[in-house]
Amino acid sequence: MIKKLRNYIRYLGVLFLILILTNIDVKLLLKYLSNINPFLCLLVLVLNVPQFFIKSLRWNQLLKQQKIIYPAFDTFQIYISSIFIGFITPGRLGEFLKVVYLKSDKDVSLSKGMSSVLVDRLFDLYLLIILGLLGIWQFGILGKLSNTSLLLLIIFISFPLLILNKQLTGKVSSLIYKSVIKKKAQLRDKIEERFEDFYNGINQLMTFKLIFSALLTCLSYSVFFMQCYLIAIAMGISINFITITLFMAISNLISFIPISISGLGTRDAALIYLFSLIDLSPELAVSYAFLVFITFFVCGGLMGAVAWFMNPLETYKLTNDSR
Repeated sequence: MIKKLRNYIRYLGVLFLILILTNIDVKLLLKYLSNINPFLCLLVLVLNVPQFFIKSLRWNQLLKQQKIIYPAFDTFQIYISSIFIGFITPGRLGEFLKVVYLKSDKDVSLSKGMSSVLVDRLFDLYLLIILGLLGIWQFGILGKLSNTSLLLLIIFISFPLLILNKQLTGKVSSLIYKSVIKKKAQLRDKIEERFEDFYNGINQLMTFKLIFSALLTCLSYSVFFMQCYLIAIAMGISINFITITLFMAISNLISFIPISISGLGTRDAALIYLFSLIDLSPELAVSYAFLVFITFFVCGGLMGAVAWFMNPLETYKLTNDSR
């Protein structure tokens, strides 16, 4: 019953989007979309390649720290394949695909494979939280609580110094692992054994080499936010780079809430509010959100589809290993 409820909740975002579209001027929205600069849009799509490649290099670097050697092109292929699988399946199965590839190609246990995928994903979340809190403080979104946001921002910036503490890392890793592996009784019986494998994988990553991964994260998101800025320019939106960066960080954070598919609806609602802070119309916000969805999710998924069909996993491996 709870599982079915969770599946239905994921479609709330689509419901939000339908409600938004029924309360705005769709003709004006289409007018905005018809007047975009095609050259800039093409440039934005091309920049998907370096953005995803830099992220795959970050994962490649994490794997090297665990003595798992992959050619850079192979990790890029797996990385964008996961975008495709994540786009067409519920429950973020795309992230788990990386773990299954590690098991299939390098005989790495699911628990150890999960450690590199989790840390890789946390880099994205960490940067978005920092920028999102900065945006909330900058625009006074929480009013008097904005100073609290600034305090949380300072804590998050200093957090990397804390996670290098092995004892603290072990406690946090245990909580995360047990929250992920919670489905079946047979998994609970083996959880201690599997956690040891997961924890050892995490331990291999907790070195100052993570600074290089952090730099790659900043570089990949610099490309991403530049793409977001170019989309705004292509639409003729008068907005500066810093503002669109903070807006997209906040909206991406909100899209992590598991009530939508690829952020549909939640991203639109967030951008409507954020754009209103600088007197931009809801129609402009929704048309911008639509181009963001097409650029990063649809076109990213198409890139991933090509990579997937070049090197697919057998279906039985994907389904059996995800149980």
